[in-house]
Amino acid sequence: MNSHRVDFSIFNKFNFERKPVGVKYSMAPPAGIERTTKSLALCELFKEAQDGQPFYVDMENVQCGEQVLGMVEYPPMMYSGQLGPMFAMFKNAGANRRIYDYVPHLPKDSVKYITHAAIDQMDFEPDLLIFTASVAQAEVLLRASSFSDGKMWQSKATTCLACAWIYAHPYLSGEMNYTVSGLGFSMKARGVLPDGLMIITFPFDTIAALIDNLKEMEWEPYWFKLGREGFVKEVRKRSSEIAKKLG
Repeated sequence: MNSHRVDFSIFNKFNFERKPVGVKYSMAPPAGIERTTKSLALCELFKEAQDGQPFYVDMENVQCGEQVLGMVEYPPMMYSGQLGPMFAMFKNAGANRRIYDYVPHLPKDSVKYITHAAIDQMDFEPDLLIFTASVAQAEVLLRASSFSDGKMWQSKATTCLACAWIYAHPYLSGEMNYTVSGLGFSMKARGVLPDGLMIITFPFDTIAALIDNLKEMEWEPYWFKLGREGFVKEVRKRSSEIAKKLG
């Protein structure tokens, strides 16, 4: 793989307890990286990479969620909605069936290999960069994501196939997406992460702007340090000054 051109060192300032993870989709096995021998669900892969060595998986390693990657088609049992009531995810098959009309997935056979690496071991330009963050860390990342263009933050998720909103939606849409650990049904059942962590995925075409914005903006604005009364007083003062200036 080619050495990456982007400097990711800005993310060291966060002191993440769980390292950000880069994901790369490919049609050929990545050079210099070993295939894992484990069988893991798609929602477990980024967690596996946070504290381990870089690895890649193919269809044989993905125990659940391979449909999201376009490796196989949804089987009739899933597509018809029969599983939802059994797992207490949906009241009836019709409710479960409905999600297949909007849950994103990569085109069939467009990806054969998926590489994961913690950010400090990543030697490739990632298609996705997945963060597992506290709310305070997520606030900085989300504010940075819209700092230069004002784009709205959007969170899209479903109780089942939560992995699709981490691995497929950002890649296909070009939009950052976030969710909270403990909301995805299979992730919760598998104990992938403790509840209440922010899982944020940035697609490849948003990462450079994210880094630039993090370098430019204030991470802890002056306004956050004033307390409630100080904040209200300063807002009134500054607003009055601007109003006078504008006539």
